[in-house]
Amino acid sequence: MLVPAPAPSLELGIPSAWNNNGKSAGRLIGEIDIAATPAAVRLARSYVRELIGQHFGADRSELGDLELLTSEAVTNSVLHARPRHNGTVTLSVLHIDRYVRVEVTDGGTASGEPRGAEEPLPVHGRGLVLMKALATDFGTSRGKNGTATFWFGVGVKEGWRLP
Repeated sequence: MLVPAPAPSLELGIPSAWNNNGKSAGRLIGEIDIAATPAAVRLARSYVRELIGQHFGADRSELGDLELLTSEAVTNSVLHARPRHNGTVTLSVLHIDRYVRVEVTDGGTASGEPRGAEEPLPVHGRGLVLMKALATDFGTSRGKNGTATFWFGVGVKEGWRLP
């Protein structure tokens, strides 16, 4: 039996299912494991574009923000986290009410050596700025086995076919 997704939260203007203690609510559209390498970013972007294009009848020109946010999330996972036990990250795409939620699950925070006081700060960090500007909402959750999931959501655009 298919249970409908909860209605959007009127108080926050976001789907109430999104902050569900790390457990996704909604309909899984697709999920893949991809090698935790820089090449994963391109594959993830293409996968999400094709999946959402087919599922919602969305035109490629309408998917730019979704592709960009997917790239940022997967890049962050590949560069700053450990892969899962099998050397991969998992990319999941869900449909929740009138939103698309993309999740990237990796092996959790990578332990690194602390940066010396004289070393320059890394030149990165635009991902968070883009998430704040383009995503409806985003967040993280931790699994009991040490995994970490970063997720973001974007609204289904007017004109997209709702299945």
